[in-house]
This record gives sequence, structure tokens and C-alpha cells, in this order.
Amino acid sequence: MTADIHPRGDDYTYRLLSFLRHKLNDHSASLKKLKEGKWVLHGNSGKWFVKKYPNQSRFIMQETLVRRLVQQNFPHVLPFHPIHQTEILIFEGEPIGLAMWLETSDVISYGNARDRMDVLYVLKKFHAYTGNFQGKWLENLPRYKWLKKWKKRLNQFERNIPFLQTFIQPYYLYTYLDWGKHAITHIEALKIKEKPSCITHGDVAHHNFLRGTDGRIYLIDFDLMALSSPLMDDLQFCNRILPYIDWSLNEIKQMGAYHLYLEQPLFYLGLLYPTDIFREWNRFLREDYAYKQRAWDYLVQLTIGQFPQRMQFSQEVNQEINRIMHP
Repeated sequence: MTADIHPRGDDYTYRLLSFLRHKLNDHSASLKKLKEGKWVLHGNSGKWFVKKYPNQSRFIMQETLVRRLVQQNFPHVLPFHPIHQTEILIFEGEPIGLAMWLETSDVISYGNARDRMDVLYVLKKFHAYTGNFQGKWLENLPRYKWLKKWKKRLNQFERNIPFLQTFIQPYYLYTYLDWGKHAITHIEALKIKEKPSCITHGDVAHHNFLRGTDGRIYLIDFDLMALSSPLMDDLQFCNRILPYIDWSLNEIKQMGAYHLYLEQPLFYLGLLYPTDIFREWNRFLREDYAYKQRAWDYLVQLTIGQFPQRMQFSQEVNQEINRIMHP
């Protein structure tokens, strides 16, 4: 094994391997670093994905969720190693998790219609299963305060506009800001009580869904799991796929999983709120120069290149909002 050098200057991967060999009683095991905090372990019991978690509670929540899903025969998650049923692996003060390794076929792409439909099917199935969970363990899960987060993200974007004007014409920035303010104002007028009804994944980006060589889709990385409404994952999924379907509201409305939302103003207000613009530009200002260089072309396309389609989309969404709220 070629050792990976830990940023502190010591051989972190080799010491982690020694730790895992001892815990698993497998002295022939090997470990290869994939990226920071993630490895693949080859051992007598097979191949495992190894991940470092920020704290014990985060790991316990995810391990418990996956174990409960496996017990309920949910076929779209990767089980953790059996050792976790009896022990939390703490290495140098940080929990280490081992999950079953998946041999994958093609990478999931939201530009592919089949991938979009398969991912949505798995996501809705996940909501259905977690909506039936019971037990005190649920009390330890965070609650997703989505409206508070949306307002915070919008306010940060507004504060950033004087700096962002260096990069993007004010017209675009203030148009997106107006859409966000319009959405938040109407959402607050609805006086909606945030009642969690399931566990949401929280990050439905394409890379958190894997297609195995058997063709099945698997959901991974529950770092942002929370008690919330399935609508929050659904809105995020819509926001992720809209650039690939030319910002077509009609195509969103034709998705069977979303038929229950078609008379709900919150659904359309959530679609109007430009969460991707706020998120990505706020991050742009936080990150270093190297990130800014990498992200620049993508952000320009997101903000300006797609603007005509987004303008049409926002007009259609507002028509639906007015139809429902002012019949």
C-alpha cells in the first residue's frame, strides 16, 4: 500500500489501517484513500467504504436510519458493517463508519430522463418509509427550519450584492433578489406551521444517488438528514433538474409524484425562490481564488445563460400562484 500523508505530517491512512485491522481482526486488509476523509477497505469480509464523521451523534443518526431502513426491507441503501451493531469505532477522537461498497455502472446524470425518474422514484419511496418510522430515536434528529434558512440565505445574498456587482450586472442580481423576496413575503402570509412528516435527505444532488451494476439506484450520504416535509426534498430536486429540462414548469407538473402539490401555493412559491442562485453566489464570495476560477463559467451560465428561460419560468409560476391565491 502506498501511504497517504495526513496534513499534520504523519501517516494517517496507515495508522487508520492498523486500527481497522485490529478491530476487524483482519490483518490482510488494505486501505486506499479516495479523498479527504474517505477510503476504500479491502478485507476478508469484502469491500467497504470508509468514512470519517464529524462527531458521534452524526454517525449514530445515520447508522440508525440505515439500519431501520434495512430492517424494513428498503432496498435502496447500503448497509453498514456488522461491527457497528456492537461498537462505535473511534479513531483518534473521531468516529469511523464502514458501509458496504457498491460497484457502480454509469454515473447518475439529471440530464438523462431515465435517471431523473429513477431518482425521484427512490426519493419518494424513502419519504414513504421514513414517514412511518416511530420511536424515541426520532427525537434526536434535527428539524429542518426551512423558512428560516431561506430568509437567511436571501438576506446574505442581498448584503453581498455590492460585492457581486463587480462580477455580474446589477439587473440580474436584483431580479433574482425580487423573486426571492416575493416568494418569502407570500410564504409568510400563508402562516404555514412547519410540521415534519418524514425524514428528508437534505442534499438530493445527483452524486448522492448511485446506480449499481444491477441497475438499482442507491441513496447515500445522509449528512443533512432532518425531520421535515417531503416537499423540501422535492423542491430541491426540482431546482436541480430544471436546468436540464429547459426550465419547463409543464414538465414538472406532469411528474406523477408532484400531482398532490398542483393546488398548493407553497409548491409554486418554493419553485419561484431562486435557491441555487443565492446558495452559489454566497459560496462564491466565501471561497478562495482557486474555487472562484473553477466555478466562474458555471455561475455565469447559471445566472445569465439561463436567465431567459428562468424569466419565462417565473412568469408561469406566478400565474399559478395568482390562480390559486386569487381565484
